[in-house]
Amino acid sequence: MKVLVAWSGGKDSQASLIWAVERFGADNIEAVFCDTGWEHENTYKHVSEVASDLSVKLVTLRNKKYDGMVDLAVKKGRMPSTMARFCTEELKTKPMIDYVLSLQQHVIIIQGIRADESKNRSLM
Repeated sequence: MKVLVAWSGGKDSQASLIWAVERFGADNIEAVFCDTGWEHENTYKHVSEVASDLSVKLVTLRNKKYDGMVDLAVKKGRMPSTMARFCTEELKTKPMIDYVLSLQQHVIIIQGIRADESKNRSLM
């Protein structure tokens, strides 16, 4: 069984990635990075280096409809906000769903969520 770890390069998802490698072994892990096209250049470097250091396969996904955050904002006619979080849905959630549905095997999906990140997430 394949284990997918949703990985932003941040500390919560990185802790999940390390835990998954220790629990399931690097050969069974795919670190799935949903590229918004809006990340700092150091984030891209960090994601690549850590995946290499942990010996896990790095899968980078992008939305097929929008060419990153700027294109999304232009086509929506506005920037996302806390009240209109369409960037997460379009640039992270949909590419991840499309990828999972394209796989021909069962998977476990691991996502690191910090309890104090937000009220809604603390209820997960």
